[in-house]
Amino acid sequence: MPNHSAENPVRIAIIGAGAVSDYHHVPAIRIDPRAQLTAVCDASRELLEKRRFDWACDNVTTDFEAICADPNVDAVIIATPNFTHKPITLAAARNGKHVMCEKPLGLNAAEVRAMYRACRDAGVVHMTAFTYRFAPSMRYLRHLVHSGALGELRHFRSQRFLDWPETSWGWRQYKQQAGAGDLFDMTIHRIDFAIDLLGPLKGAVWSHGPLRPAHENGRWQRLSAERSG
Repeated sequence: MPNHSAENPVRIAIIGAGAVSDYHHVPAIRIDPRAQLTAVCDASRELLEKRRFDWACDNVTTDFEAICADPNVDAVIIATPNFTHKPITLAAARNGKHVMCEKPLGLNAAEVRAMYRACRDAGVVHMTAFTYRFAPSMRYLRHLVHSGALGELRHFRSQRFLDWPETSWGWRQYKQQAGAGDLFDMTIHRIDFAIDLLGPLKGAVWSHGPLRPAHENGRWQRLSAERSG
């Protein structure tokens, strides 16, 4: 991947113009002068028209193949439902586009392997959007671990409380579209961070359930992991 600068920014297309892109990906592009939003793709024409105005981007389309073939696009951010990640990634790699794909990469390990091999063989930069790694608090914790300030870590435990409105779940409720439930959606961030801190894991235990006292949409999740070796 060539070096990019404010004079030669990486031209990014967003595929999937929903809330994740609006809250996270577009603001991140805006604050880095080395990046430029050049195209937007979504299945909803109505949402595309809204994003055309909100994001000040006129190159909008419902055709991800066209985005991936666009010579004015260097890289794509894939923020679509899980079951669409593989075909979009393969199209991007086939056209030499660098890829950042939301987690989970695919519905199963076979899909993820196919995506990885396509990007590897095409020689493009590829990344999973494990954004929690880059939160300032998480980066500081990683610094403490790798500097030895906390000694030798062998065990990881995390807990999260989540309160989403029912309307936010949508396709996430269906295995054929999501692959799995909360494990793929949010706990996967904790698994990634455990590996980032400890290295390979010997095993992990995950549990989740409704908040008590009963809350309309509240859920809790807990992960415990042990370092390998």
